[in-house]
Amino acid sequence: MSEKALWLDGNGLAGLLVEVFGAEMTAVRRRCQSCGQRHAIGSHRLYRGAGDVLRCPNCGDLALRIAALPDRHLVEVRGTWRMAVPRD
Repeated sequence: MSEKALWLDGNGLAGLLVEVFGAEMTAVRRRCQSCGQRHAIGSHRLYRGAGDVLRCPNCGDLALRIAALPDRHLVEVRGTWRMAVPRD
């Protein structure tokens, strides 16, 4: 199995991110705390298991961990995320 087969791009998490943050998040840019590069969330690598994990596409460092439980979402965000959320 190739390494590519082990992950999806961050766009695969789009629906859950809207559910948690209330806005479309795949275009949000994130600066990695390890390598310093900036990438859109949609370009991050998504690994799925007991929860979902986003990793920096450059160095592989942790960007986000999220688990959907029956009564809540558990979310850990790393690095610098810059968001502009429209007001109603």
